[in-house]
Amino acid sequence: MTFLVHALEFLLLVGVVTALVAAGLFLVARRMVRRRWRRLRRHVATRGALTAMSVVAAGHERLSTRPGAADVTRGTAARARRRMWAAIEDAEDAVHHADERDAPVAELPRVCASLRTLATEMDHLLHLERRLPLGAGRPDAVRVQVADLINAAHDVQVAALRACSDANEPQIRSLVRQASDEVELVAAGLARMRSITPSPR
Repeated sequence: MTFLVHALEFLLLVGVVTALVAAGLFLVARRMVRRRWRRLRRHVATRGALTAMSVVAAGHERLSTRPGAADVTRGTAARARRRMWAAIEDAEDAVHHADERDAPVAELPRVCASLRTLATEMDHLLHLERRLPLGAGRPDAVRVQVADLINAAHDVQVAALRACSDANEPQIRSLVRQASDEVELVAAGLARMRSITPSPR
């Protein structure tokens, strides 16, 4: 009986020492990894790679076609928020640009203001959704509304870009005609110079 007690005490002591050593090694390794990662992250090449990755990710989100509820539902709440705010900002930029060029924007600025108000509310809901424990389920209606909001922002952006295009068309046509006329005048001038310039013997 005494031998069994001593054996259990020895095994318990070995287990505690092993756990302490493992915890110490883990902390040391984590500190080393963090230190090396900080050094690596400060490097110019690493910064460039991280920036390029973020730009590509943002571009992919911005250039993706009309997202359905399933597309927004698949990602995390943070990703849905990023996509929503990117769509809102793109719509606002397009409308602002069209307004500065005196393009007919009608009520698009007010629509953008309404979109931003709704996006603020949806952002709050998505933020609250992140606090749900895993497996608790999430309200799909929120993601459906976010998808609808993103699509509405894309529609506003398209309308503003079309307004800019229509407003620029007369100027572009005039510029093209002017450039064509100038090219013809230069060609005629060169032809005349060649005709009156004596050819070398």
